[in-house]
Amino acid sequence: MQRRFGRVYQRLRGAHPRRPRSRFSGLMEFACDALLAAAGLVFLGGLALALRAVFGGFPAEDLILSFVLVGCSIILLRAWERLAWEPIAQRLDELS
Repeated sequence: MQRRFGRVYQRLRGAHPRRPRSRFSGLMEFACDALLAAAGLVFLGGLALALRAVFGGFPAEDLILSFVLVGCSIILLRAWERLAWEPIAQRLDELS
């Protein structure tokens, strides 16, 4: 599955030198950037909620929601890593 996502991403970016870049490549780059920004914002929201819970007397619903938000940010970051970072890292390995 990881290989399939990598190939789809490379096709969108126009990995082959004779193949022009896809018309969706700019949209894909924007989506990856938005995914990274969303992961950061969700993590900061979870952290802020955890701090509010710690200084507010440890209400259970705030703590549970903060754990859920931090977990969602981890999932979003892993999705960004699979879509955007791994093809870049593979290209860097090829250049080395």
